[in-house]
Amino acid sequence: MPKEFLYEVREKATTVTVKEFTPEGVRLSYNLQGQVKGQYDAARLESADTLFRVDGSGDLEIHIMDQTPEGDVILIPGRGTVKQVSPTTIHVQGTNTFLTTSKKFAWLNPAKGRFEGTFDRATGEAVVKCFATR
Repeated sequence: MPKEFLYEVREKATTVTVKEFTPEGVRLSYNLQGQVKGQYDAARLESADTLFRVDGSGDLEIHIMDQTPEGDVILIPGRGTVKQVSPTTIHVQGTNTFLTTSKKFAWLNPAKGRFEGTFDRATGEAVVKCFATR
């Protein structure tokens, strides 16, 4: 299936919580807010739970709520991986799905998303692009 550009999101971490230390690494929880621009525009709220391993790799679970200016809500659960690529830069990638009751955005419900981007630990800023297959 061909991929199509769905959106780019620019967001900033509002809080970071160290949840626990494990033999595998450290579990962190990030809350982020930002703006989505693309096939739809929206304000974004996101929580990202991450396990960072000592080798710089990790796993990611995301829970996202996008709300358009018209009030349509799109829920986006997903999973992925993280990899530290410099002392402050983390590469993120993964897959997600879409859930909405909006008739205008019902075309998202069967779509599968693939996201990729970067997170800057020093500034707390993330830039992520999402592509969809339908």
